[in-house]
Amino acid sequence: MGKLTYLHPRRGDVQPVLVLLTSHRLDCFLVCIRCLERYTTLERFKHIYVVANALAPDHLAMARGFVGRHSNATLVERGPRGLVPAVLAAQNEILAAHYDDVIIKIDEDLFVTPHWLEHLVDGYLDHAERPDVPLVMPLVPVSPSGRHVLNRFLRLSYPSERSMFTGPPIEENWVYHRWMWEKLIHENLADVYLHDAPPKYSYVGYLTINCVIFDHRMMQLVLPFPTHRVAGQATSDEKVINLALHAGKMKVAVLGRSLAHHYSFSKCEDYLRSHMPLERVWRFMQGLPDALPLVSRRRSAAIPGDLRLLRVGS
Repeated sequence: MGKLTYLHPRRGDVQPVLVLLTSHRLDCFLVCIRCLERYTTLERFKHIYVVANALAPDHLAMARGFVGRHSNATLVERGPRGLVPAVLAAQNEILAAHYDDVIIKIDEDLFVTPHWLEHLVDGYLDHAERPDVPLVMPLVPVSPSGRHVLNRFLRLSYPSERSMFTGPPIEENWVYHRWMWEKLIHENLADVYLHDAPPKYSYVGYLTINCVIFDHRMMQLVLPFPTHRVAGQATSDEKVINLALHAGKMKVAVLGRSLAHHYSFSKCEDYLRSHMPLERVWRFMQGLPDALPLVSRRRSAAIPGDLRLLRVGS
């Protein structure tokens, strides 16, 4: 009897559709698109949609400039401000038109790192035949899933600072926001973590939707997203997806060896901006030394020459 062989597409054959949501954080959006252009061959995408939700004039001009630089990009302007109905209605239209494609969705305050797309597509292909793992995410330190995956590493690496990375939920934990960014920028936390050769994947039962790759396996469960508020029903794409994951006892694969960086959650944004300005984050994302170094216990990731890792991941 012949052996069945499954033919998987090669990494280079996968052309995802990128959906980038931007609304009110113009400075974050600028860092987001600069990182995309710096660390990605954007022609790899089948198409790029910038969903512009009620943008101010200067923000809209920047979005139009980005779209104008890339022939495969389209600007989708929607209002009024808010997920319901504008943003979710736009996503419904885009995803319905690309039901048979691979989708990558990112937010305006998510900053990608070198080789992020290759890692994410590899993760997608490794799970493309698994109905129980319909989504893959990069490791995002400032997120609930990122904090979960980093738990053991943080406990072993920073035992005396445990109070800084435990406590309230990440979405409202301003201490963790500031502490994590300072460790990333001043103590090369990403290099140290990667040098410890973490597992290729970790699995969690929920997602934060800052950056995620998925296909029809997820879309058939959640589309269309709600475009009207109904008492007792979820009114965000993140909540709808998490409810579907829970109902189907499914998991999300989190990349262990590729990082992307989420700036902040809304409740912590004002505090973080006053202590970790975005200009310093942008210098870090470029691999430049910080203009205002702190006195830190900088750790070495390896003997010079042993690793070829960029500060924000490889």
